[in-house]
Amino acid sequence: MKFINPLRCATLIRRYKRFLADVQFPDGEQITVHCPNTGAMTGCAEPGMTVWLSEAANPKRKYRYTWELAQTADGDYICVNTQRANQVVGECLAQQSILTELQAEQRYADNKRIDWLASTASGQRVFIEVKSVTLKEPQSDLGLFPDTQSVRAQQHLQALIEQVRDAQQAWVIYCGFHTGIKRVQAAAQIDPKYAQLAGQAEMAGVQFYFLPCRIDSQGITAGELVKLK
Repeated sequence: MKFINPLRCATLIRRYKRFLADVQFPDGEQITVHCPNTGAMTGCAEPGMTVWLSEAANPKRKYRYTWELAQTADGDYICVNTQRANQVVGECLAQQSILTELQAEQRYADNKRIDWLASTASGQRVFIEVKSVTLKEPQSDLGLFPDTQSVRAQQHLQALIEQVRDAQQAWVIYCGFHTGIKRVQAAAQIDPKYAQLAGQAEMAGVQFYFLPCRIDSQGITAGELVKLK
Protein backbone atom coordinates (compact mmCIF):
# COMPACT_ATOMS: atom_id res chain seq x y z
CA MET A 1 0.00 0.00 0.00
CA LYS A 2 1.42 3.34 -1.07
CA PHE A 3 0.22 6.69 0.22
CA ILE A 4 -1.37 8.56 -2.68
CA ASN A 5 0.39 11.84 -1.92
CA PRO A 6 3.56 12.54 0.08
CA LEU A 7 2.94 12.68 3.82
CA ARG A 8 3.72 15.87 5.71
CA CYS A 9 5.95 15.71 8.78
CA ALA A 10 5.06 17.44 12.06
CA THR A 11 5.58 17.22 15.81
CA LEU A 12 2.80 15.99 18.09
CA ILE A 13 1.64 18.44 20.74
CA ARG A 14 -1.22 16.39 22.18
CA ARG A 15 -3.95 13.91 21.32
CA TYR A 16 -7.37 14.49 22.90
CA LYS A 17 -11.09 13.70 22.59
CA ARG A 18 -10.05 10.40 20.94
CA PHE A 19 -10.37 11.71 17.39
CA LEU A 20 -8.31 14.91 17.55
CA ALA A 21 -4.65 15.84 17.84
CA ASP A 22 -2.74 19.11 17.81
CA VAL A 23 0.53 19.19 15.87
CA GLN A 24 3.18 21.70 14.92
CA PHE A 25 4.87 21.93 11.53
CA PRO A 26 8.59 22.76 11.21
CA ASP A 27 7.71 26.36 10.27
CA GLY A 28 5.94 26.80 13.63
CA GLU A 29 2.35 26.57 12.35
CA GLN A 30 0.05 24.68 14.74
CA ILE A 31 -3.11 22.93 13.57
CA THR A 32 -5.66 20.36 14.71
CA VAL A 33 -5.79 17.09 12.74
CA HIS A 34 -8.07 14.06 12.64
CA CYS A 35 -6.89 11.04 14.66
CA PRO A 36 -8.35 7.84 13.11
CA ASN A 37 -7.79 5.63 16.15
CA THR A 38 -10.14 4.99 19.10
CA GLY A 39 -7.67 2.94 21.15
CA ALA A 40 -5.45 3.94 24.04
CA MET A 41 -2.54 4.46 21.60
CA THR A 42 -0.05 3.61 24.34
CA GLY A 43 3.43 4.48 23.15
CA CYS A 44 2.07 6.04 19.96
CA ALA A 45 0.92 9.46 21.11
CA GLU A 46 3.62 10.90 23.33
CA PRO A 47 4.00 14.71 23.05
CA GLY A 48 7.07 15.56 21.02
CA MET A 49 6.89 12.49 18.78
CA THR A 50 7.41 12.91 15.05
CA VAL A 51 4.15 12.30 13.19
CA TRP A 52 3.24 11.99 9.52
CA LEU A 53 0.03 13.39 8.06
CA SER A 54 -1.96 12.82 4.88
CA GLU A 55 -3.81 15.71 3.27
CA ALA A 56 -7.48 15.36 2.40
CA ALA A 57 -8.47 15.60 -1.25
CA ASN A 58 -11.64 17.46 -0.24
CA PRO A 59 -10.68 21.07 0.64
CA LYS A 60 -14.01 21.53 2.45
CA ARG A 61 -13.31 18.83 5.01
CA LYS A 62 -13.29 20.19 8.58
CA TYR A 63 -9.84 18.82 9.36
CA ARG A 64 -7.49 19.11 6.42
CA TYR A 65 -5.00 16.52 7.63
CA THR A 66 -5.27 12.95 8.95
CA TRP A 67 -2.68 11.46 11.28
CA GLU A 68 -1.21 8.39 9.58
CA LEU A 69 2.11 7.50 11.26
CA ALA A 70 4.06 8.11 14.44
CA GLN A 71 7.82 7.69 14.72
CA THR A 72 9.53 6.62 17.95
CA ALA A 73 12.83 7.91 19.29
CA ASP A 74 14.35 4.58 18.18
CA GLY A 75 13.23 5.22 14.61
CA ASP A 76 10.41 2.70 14.52
CA TYR A 77 7.34 3.62 12.50
CA ILE A 78 3.83 3.05 13.84
CA CYS A 79 0.71 3.27 11.68
CA VAL A 80 -1.97 4.79 13.91
CA ASN A 81 -4.64 4.84 11.19
CA THR A 82 -6.47 1.60 11.96
CA GLN A 83 -8.37 1.78 8.66
CA ARG A 84 -5.12 1.02 6.84
CA ALA A 85 -4.97 -2.48 8.35
CA ASN A 86 -7.90 -3.76 6.26
CA GLN A 87 -6.31 -2.29 3.16
CA VAL A 88 -2.92 -3.90 3.79
CA VAL A 89 -4.44 -7.27 4.71
CA GLY A 90 -6.66 -7.14 1.62
CA GLU A 91 -3.64 -6.62 -0.62
CA CYS A 92 -1.88 -9.52 1.10
CA LEU A 93 -4.83 -11.90 0.78
CA ALA A 94 -5.32 -11.00 -2.87
CA GLN A 95 -1.84 -12.37 -3.55
CA GLN A 96 -2.57 -15.67 -1.80
CA SER A 97 -3.75 -18.62 -3.85
CA ILE A 98 -5.76 -20.35 -1.12
CA LEU A 99 -8.64 -17.86 -0.95
CA THR A 100 -11.01 -16.54 -3.61
CA GLU A 101 -13.98 -14.18 -3.80
CA LEU A 102 -12.54 -11.65 -1.36
CA GLN A 103 -15.17 -9.17 -0.18
CA ALA A 104 -14.51 -6.33 2.25
CA GLU A 105 -16.73 -5.31 5.18
CA GLN A 106 -19.55 -7.76 4.61
CA ARG A 107 -22.64 -8.05 6.77
CA TYR A 108 -24.01 -11.43 7.79
CA ALA A 109 -26.25 -12.99 10.49
CA ASP A 110 -27.94 -10.59 12.93
CA ASN A 111 -26.46 -7.63 11.05
CA LYS A 112 -22.93 -8.47 12.17
CA ARG A 113 -20.06 -7.19 10.04
CA ILE A 114 -16.82 -8.95 9.15
CA ASP A 115 -13.69 -7.23 7.81
CA TRP A 116 -13.20 -9.74 5.00
CA LEU A 117 -15.29 -12.60 3.67
CA ALA A 118 -13.68 -15.12 1.32
CA SER A 119 -14.05 -18.67 0.05
CA THR A 120 -11.79 -21.68 -0.18
CA ALA A 121 -11.40 -23.79 -3.32
CA SER A 122 -13.94 -26.23 -1.87
CA GLY A 123 -16.49 -23.44 -1.39
CA GLN A 124 -16.18 -23.13 2.37
CA ARG A 125 -16.65 -19.57 3.56
CA VAL A 126 -13.86 -17.89 5.51
CA PHE A 127 -14.69 -15.09 7.96
CA ILE A 128 -11.65 -12.87 8.57
CA GLU A 129 -11.31 -10.35 11.38
CA VAL A 130 -8.38 -7.89 11.16
CA LYS A 131 -6.74 -6.35 14.23
CA SER A 132 -4.22 -3.51 14.12
CA VAL A 133 -1.42 -4.10 16.65
CA THR A 134 0.55 -1.02 17.72
CA LEU A 135 1.32 -1.74 21.39
CA LYS A 136 4.85 -3.06 21.84
CA GLU A 137 6.14 -4.45 25.11
CA PRO A 138 9.06 -2.31 26.34
CA GLN A 139 12.54 -3.70 25.61
CA SER A 140 10.98 -6.47 23.53
CA ASP A 141 9.74 -7.24 20.03
CA LEU A 142 6.43 -8.57 21.38
CA GLY A 143 3.22 -6.93 20.22
CA LEU A 144 0.12 -7.01 22.42
CA PHE A 145 -3.56 -6.79 21.51
CA PRO A 146 -5.74 -5.10 22.56
CA ASP A 147 -4.15 -1.96 24.01
CA THR A 148 -7.18 -1.32 26.22
CA GLN A 149 -10.15 -3.36 27.41
CA SER A 150 -12.34 -3.93 24.37
CA VAL A 151 -15.83 -5.39 24.61
CA ARG A 152 -16.08 -5.02 20.84
CA ALA A 153 -13.01 -7.19 20.25
CA GLN A 154 -14.44 -9.77 22.65
CA GLN A 155 -17.69 -9.83 20.69
CA HIS A 156 -15.77 -10.34 17.46
CA LEU A 157 -14.14 -13.48 18.87
CA GLN A 158 -17.48 -14.82 20.07
CA ALA A 159 -18.94 -14.28 16.59
CA LEU A 160 -16.04 -16.14 14.97
CA ILE A 161 -16.50 -19.08 17.33
CA GLU A 162 -20.13 -19.28 16.17
CA GLN A 163 -19.02 -19.43 12.53
CA VAL A 164 -16.62 -22.30 13.21
CA ARG A 165 -19.43 -24.18 14.93
CA ASP A 166 -21.46 -23.70 11.74
CA ALA A 167 -18.70 -25.51 9.79
CA GLN A 168 -17.19 -22.34 8.34
CA GLN A 169 -13.60 -21.16 8.69
CA ALA A 170 -12.74 -18.16 10.84
CA TRP A 171 -9.45 -16.25 10.95
CA VAL A 172 -8.04 -13.47 13.09
CA ILE A 173 -5.17 -11.58 11.45
CA TYR A 174 -3.06 -9.44 13.74
CA CYS A 175 -1.54 -6.75 11.54
CA GLY A 176 1.81 -5.62 12.95
CA PHE A 177 1.57 -1.85 12.64
CA HIS A 178 4.73 -1.12 14.65
CA THR A 179 8.00 -1.91 12.88
CA GLY A 180 9.50 -3.03 16.20
CA ILE A 181 6.92 -5.81 16.56
CA LYS A 182 8.07 -9.24 15.36
CA ARG A 183 5.56 -11.44 17.19
CA VAL A 184 2.20 -10.98 18.88
CA GLN A 185 -0.02 -12.34 21.62
CA ALA A 186 -3.23 -11.47 23.47
CA ALA A 187 -2.73 -8.82 26.15
CA ALA A 188 -3.91 -10.81 29.16
CA GLN A 189 -2.89 -8.15 31.69
CA ILE A 190 -4.83 -5.46 29.82
CA ASP A 191 -7.93 -7.41 28.77
CA PRO A 192 -8.07 -10.82 30.50
CA LYS A 193 -11.53 -11.54 29.06
CA TYR A 194 -10.23 -11.10 25.51
CA ALA A 195 -7.23 -13.34 26.23
CA GLN A 196 -9.53 -15.99 27.67
CA LEU A 197 -11.82 -15.83 24.64
CA ALA A 198 -8.82 -16.01 22.30
CA GLY A 199 -7.83 -19.29 23.96
CA GLN A 200 -11.37 -20.60 23.64
CA ALA A 201 -11.53 -19.52 20.01
CA GLU A 202 -8.30 -21.33 19.20
CA MET A 203 -9.61 -24.49 20.86
CA ALA A 204 -12.83 -24.17 18.84
CA GLY A 205 -10.88 -23.98 15.57
CA VAL A 206 -10.48 -20.26 14.90
CA GLN A 207 -7.15 -19.70 13.15
CA PHE A 208 -4.83 -16.90 14.29
CA TYR A 209 -2.25 -15.23 12.04
CA PHE A 210 0.38 -12.51 12.35
CA LEU A 211 1.18 -10.19 9.46
CA PRO A 212 4.43 -8.23 9.96
CA CYS A 213 4.69 -4.98 8.01
CA ARG A 214 7.38 -2.67 6.71
CA ILE A 215 6.29 0.91 7.29
CA ASP A 216 7.71 4.26 6.26
CA SER A 217 6.47 7.62 5.03
CA GLN A 218 6.04 6.21 1.51
CA GLY A 219 3.70 3.37 2.40
CA ILE A 220 3.14 0.02 4.09
CA THR A 221 4.32 -3.32 2.72
CA ALA A 222 3.02 -6.59 4.14
CA GLY A 223 5.46 -9.35 4.96
CA GLU A 224 4.70 -13.06 5.03
CA LEU A 225 1.51 -14.17 6.75
CA VAL A 226 2.49 -16.37 9.71
CA LYS A 227 0.10 -18.81 11.36
CA LEU A 228 0.24 -18.63 15.16
CA LYS A 229 0.34 -21.81 17.20
